[in-house]
Amino acid sequence: MPHPIIEIDELLRLILAELVETSPRTTVSLALTCRSLEEPTLRPLWRQQKSLYHLLRVLPNRCIRVGDGNSFGVIVSGCNSPAHRIRSHSPQVIEHDPSVEEWARLLRYASWMRRLYLDRDEWHTSDTLSRLSSNSPGGLLFPNLEWLHWDVYESDTALAYFRLFLSPHLQRVTLYADLDLFDYIPRSQLAAIIRVISFLPTSLEYLSVMYDSYWEENPLKDAVSSFICRCGPSLRGFGTFIPLSEAAIHRLTQLPNLSHWTTAQEPPQAVPTSIFPSLEHLHLNSNDALTWLHLPVTLRNSPAPATSLTNVGGALKTLDCCWSATLGSNFLSTIAEFQNLVTLRVRTYDCSNGGGYCTFHLTDDDMEHLAAALPRLKHLRLRQPCQANTCNTTVASLVSLSANCLDLTLLETHFNTLTITDDMRRLLDRGAGCDQTKCKLRSILVGNMPLEVRKEDIETIAMGFKVIFPCLTDIRGSGGHWQQLIFT
Repeated sequence: MPHPIIEIDELLRLILAELVETSPRTTVSLALTCRSLEEPTLRPLWRQQKSLYHLLRVLPNRCIRVGDGNSFGVIVSGCNSPAHRIRSHSPQVIEHDPSVEEWARLLRYASWMRRLYLDRDEWHTSDTLSRLSSNSPGGLLFPNLEWLHWDVYESDTALAYFRLFLSPHLQRVTLYADLDLFDYIPRSQLAAIIRVISFLPTSLEYLSVMYDSYWEENPLKDAVSSFICRCGPSLRGFGTFIPLSEAAIHRLTQLPNLSHWTTAQEPPQAVPTSIFPSLEHLHLNSNDALTWLHLPVTLRNSPAPATSLTNVGGALKTLDCCWSATLGSNFLSTIAEFQNLVTLRVRTYDCSNGGGYCTFHLTDDDMEHLAAALPRLKHLRLRQPCQANTCNTTVASLVSLSANCLDLTLLETHFNTLTITDDMRRLLDRGAGCDQTKCKLRSILVGNMPLEVRKEDIETIAMGFKVIFPCLTDIRGSGGHWQQLIFT
């Protein structure tokens, strides 16, 4: 007689959901004990898959041949369920047609899948994909798929069978390729990628088309721009490094629910001022794109400001930008507009600009103004610190951050270490230092920034850091004696 809890569907599914997270193997074993437990037990395991490998392994061995290559992982013998630790670099070849019942089992498990990641480590023959397509109703293998991450490569055979993955329930799609893909990808593959984009449902909530080839004649420009012009108001996140048409940019600025945006493109000459999205996350991946940061001030001071523009500066929570120019007071005046930032990251390829000087030109006063303007910061990353050690900021900049940004938990910034021992001694001599700050900072990233001090001064420096940041647990750096600092 079954346990009474099995008859309470809601409680059973809560228990199984917890079991899937803590012990997938036990979950699989449980599914084998009772037919009535198969669906509620295996469905959560199939929900998210990182390849097609597990799905094809549902078919009997007489139908499947694993091609030459390297594979590793664990297969749970005797159970048609995904083994989460399996990862294959070998093609799965369907050599013989399965029976109707065997296809039905594969289709049933495919219908349970909600998230699928196709990466460059797996590939499948055209014959295998053709068999999947011809045996799937309407050529759609995953009717309930919601998330699709597709890492496209130059000989991706799955592109020709993209309809297998285009569920009408898709909410989030990421199409990704490596840098300079267009230097070697066949034109037929480009045409296939364009078809994929043109068939995406306009009800998507998130779309990322990440091809690192930013040039005006990008072959995907028209396809991506056309999708944006057709998409519905449900789009909440969009990211691409591909230049878009001016019409597509105007459409994006009018989407009322857009909250996440990644771009490498500068604003058009005329931006509509009737509506502008209250972005929460903005990623700017080029110097040209930095012009977007000036837009809230420009439009607010225009003769006919937008009705919702007052929310533009206040709504932004995450700003990630590539700022290759000197980081100075001009940066401060631009960033201070976004007073509710929680995460601020400024990236650059080489802080020392390939030479013997540092391009981080903020001063202690600048850092004090920054900390006062952005008190809600939790993550602050101002370029990876370099080994030049010529910046003008000192320990005083850390004190300003500690006093103003109480929720700060991660910090990456520059400060000159040539006088750090004397600075910390003066701080300790003053006693309270930061007036017993409640700053939550736990980790500081210092990159290649040097720390060349006498061994007897290590304890003084560590004590000084603990006065500034009482919750500090580690400083991660590769230059000098950073690893010798111990915080208890």
